Amino acid sequence: MTELRKVLKLRTVVSTSSGMAIATSCYLAGIQVATIVAGELAWVSILVAGFLCLLSSMCFSELTSLYPTAAGIKLFIQNAFSERAAIIIGMFYVLLGISMVGAESFLLSSVLSSSLTLVGPEFDRFFWMLFFIAFVAFINYRGVLITGLVQDVLTYSMIAFLLAVSVYTLWIHPVDMAAAVAGPKFSANSVFSAAGVGVFLYVGFEWVTPLAEETTDYRLIGRGMLLAIGLLAVTYSLFTVAMYAGLTQEQLASGSPIPHILFGKNLFGGAGVILFMLMSVLASVTSFNSGLLNTSRFAYAMGRDNVLPRIFTSLHPDYASPRVAILALALFAVAVSVVTFFTGLYLFIILMAAALECFIYVVMALCVIRLRRKQPESERSFKIPFGNVIPAFTAIVFTGLLLGIFADTSRDFAGNVLFENYWVAAIMGAFFLLTAAYALAVVPILKRKAAERSGKRERRRPGKG
Repeated sequence: MTELRKVLKLRTVVSTSSGMAIATSCYLAGIQVATIVAGELAWVSILVAGFLCLLSSMCFSELTSLYPTAAGIKLFIQNAFSERAAIIIGMFYVLLGISMVGAESFLLSSVLSSSLTLVGPEFDRFFWMLFFIAFVAFINYRGVLITGLVQDVLTYSMIAFLLAVSVYTLWIHPVDMAAAVAGPKFSANSVFSAAGVGVFLYVGFEWVTPLAEETTDYRLIGRGMLLAIGLLAVTYSLFTVAMYAGLTQEQLASGSPIPHILFGKNLFGGAGVILFMLMSVLASVTSFNSGLLNTSRFAYAMGRDNVLPRIFTSLHPDYASPRVAILALALFAVAVSVVTFFTGLYLFIILMAAALECFIYVVMALCVIRLRRKQPESERSFKIPFGNVIPAFTAIVFTGLLLGIFADTSRDFAGNVLFENYWVAAIMGAFFLLTAAYALAVVPILKRKAAERSGKRERRRPGKG
């Protein structure tokens, strides 16, 4: 019987954890952070968001040490609360999480279509959007070893590139921190509001947890998340400030979906456009590769637990990749990307992903507290210090950030209103109701059929009636 292979090391755990956030859409999110708080001080909000994500990663580390499995997030919630809650929240998390590909594919197609032409601008963008998803799905289909190797090369290349460009930009465009501190946009309120959006810059660091069954040691998951958050904090703190310094006020106010391309052109002219275009391709592939790698394992585990149809447990006989889960998630990503293509609501998806991250961090913190009460004697290779102080603080802070995102109004750099964020809450609520309906109506049927199959196999055994 084909099984998942334990081949991943710390290097790949770190690259996978941080790779989801090394995305083209994160450049735009960085500018949104700079819009809320003084641009020269965007790094303050990014570090605040990173510190909070670090606390959340400790919750994931303790939970993974209890249940080192591909179905980890589902099991965390199931054992802390109930299986029904786990199914609803788990599916809600995966569906909305992979929806980020809609924003990513839209932005990547915008980058490519601005530099390359096939037949026409609309067809051009649509082609690149679909090609991007198909390419990453093929890489994942070939198995975790090649997928992990691709992830390592792309992630570490991207981090090195962003750091080098940031240092060069800040050397030729020094920023005035003192003037920014004294300015009207810098305040405790703006710092924490920007931190709510800044969480998106770390989006998906916890998606590495479903790889626990494919690491050489499941304890690498916790270590990898800590290192990944540190890398992202340093990289995005420098790059966001550098990009703000390297763009003109007119470019910042334009609301362009590709600020990094404008930034590259300002720095290096035409060569900068080509360079940042290539980096966008690498960033998008890195992000979606990481997301599909992890969510496909979670979908595979859900099929194994009879929450999704059994066909989701199908593994390729040679590559040991969950081929059906990869195909299904790739098709869903295409559907979301098409909707984004025709609506242009890429910023809406970015905010939805940030809100989703805040939501799941609250849930995980509550799981830690609940499981400590229900299973105090269970072995944990990692346990958060200071009792329930850190999990409780994490739950309270991310609840505040989540509500802050919903209550805010999205504006461009010039202050023009784009949309009211309560629509983000409305769409997320609709998705939640959809997954709840699935859990209540479809999952019982799948479990009943699984029980019938098990009963038939039992009766067929020698010596049985």
